[in-house]
Amino acid sequence: MSFSKHPLWAVLRREINRIRQNPAYRFLLFFGPLTGILLMYFIFRNSTVKEIPIAIVDKDHSTLSVKIGNAIEASPDVDVVFQSHDFFEARELFEHGTVKAIVIIPEETEELVFNGAETTLPVYINGTNVLLAGLVQRSVLTTIRTVSGGVQLKKQLMEGKNYTDAMVRVMPVNIQKHLLFNPFTNYTYFLSSAMLYMMLFLFVLLSSVYTLGNELKRGTGSELLEISGNSVRFAIAGKLAPYTFIFSAFAVFINFLLYNIEGMPLNGSFAAIFAGQLITVVTYQLLGLVFIGATINLRLALSLASAYSMMAITFSGLTFPIEGMPLAARIFAALFPFTWWEKLFISQSLRGAPVSETLIYICYILIFILVSLSVMPVYKKYLGNPKYWGKS
Repeated sequence: MSFSKHPLWAVLRREINRIRQNPAYRFLLFFGPLTGILLMYFIFRNSTVKEIPIAIVDKDHSTLSVKIGNAIEASPDVDVVFQSHDFFEARELFEHGTVKAIVIIPEETEELVFNGAETTLPVYINGTNVLLAGLVQRSVLTTIRTVSGGVQLKKQLMEGKNYTDAMVRVMPVNIQKHLLFNPFTNYTYFLSSAMLYMMLFLFVLLSSVYTLGNELKRGTGSELLEISGNSVRFAIAGKLAPYTFIFSAFAVFINFLLYNIEGMPLNGSFAAIFAGQLITVVTYQLLGLVFIGATINLRLALSLASAYSMMAITFSGLTFPIEGMPLAARIFAALFPFTWWEKLFISQSLRGAPVSETLIYICYILIFILVSLSVMPVYKKYLGNPKYWGKS
C-alpha cells in the first residue's frame, strides 16, 4: 500500500481540511500562540527593574548627606523623585504609592560618621512587592555603605595611616563574589523563557483537547474510525501530526527570540533542548486524550486543561522554589510536564549540564506520554458509541 492510500495519510488530509475551514482551529494553531508568545516576550523583555521611585528626607544638611543623596540618585535601580527635610510629606507620597521607599538622613549623621560612632539611617520600604523591595534595599544599602566606607577611609588617611592599613580598618573582610551560570543576574533568562514556553504548551494542550473533543461533540467519531481503518492510533496520529509540526516551528521561533534576539547563553546541547521541546509538545498533545477521556465534554475539558496549565506556573518552581515547598506541594509539582521541561531547559541552557542529566528529565516527561496512551482504548470506545456524542 502506497503512503497516499494509507489510513494515516487519509486522516492527516482530513484534519488539514478542517484547519482550513474552521476559524477556531486556525486561532488555536496560529493567531493565539503567536499573539501570546509575542505578548509574553515584550512584557518580560526588560532584564531588571530600574528607576524605582523613592524619596530622601535630609535632616542633616551636610556635605556627607548631599553625597549620600547624589550617590543614591546615581544608582540605576532607583529614581529620587522627592527630596526634602519634611518627613510627613514623604510619608504621604509613600502611603499613596507614589514612592516605594523613604531614606531618612538624621541630624548629626556626618559628625557621627567622622567620629567613627555607630550611625543609623532609617529606610522605609514598601514590602508589598517582594521583588521591588529587595531591589530597593540592595541598591540603597550598598550605596550608603560605599559612601560611608569612603568617608571612613578618608578619615583614616588623614590620621596618617597608610592606604593598606586604612582599608583593613574600613573593610576587614573583602567578599569576592562569583555568580555562576547567570553572571549578569538577568531575570529574563529565567522568567521570560519559562513564560514563552508555558504560553506555547498552553495552546498545544488546548488545541489537542479541541480537535479530539470536537469529534465527539460533532458526532463524527465513526467517520474518523472508518477513515483510519478502525485504528485509534492512526486516528490520533493523523489528527495531531499537523499541530506537532506547527507547534514545533513555534518552539524554534521561541529559541530564535531567546538566543538570537535576547542573547541568552547556550552552555549545553541545543540538540538536547530541541529533543526535549519536541517530546514535551507531543506530551501536551497526548494529555488532551486524558482530559477528553475523563470528562467526555469538550467545554469542561477545555476549562480543566486551562486550569491545569496555569497551575504548572505556580508549582514548577517559577514563582517559588520547589525546594522550599512542603512535601505535598513538591509531589504535586511532579504532576506537570512543564516542571521537568523547565529543569531540562535551565540545566542545558544556563548550567551546561551533562546530557545524561537531561535524559533523566526526558524520562519523567515520557511517563506522561505512557499514561496518556493508556487512554487510547477509552477514546476509541467514545468515538464508536453514539451515546457519547454531542456533549458540548
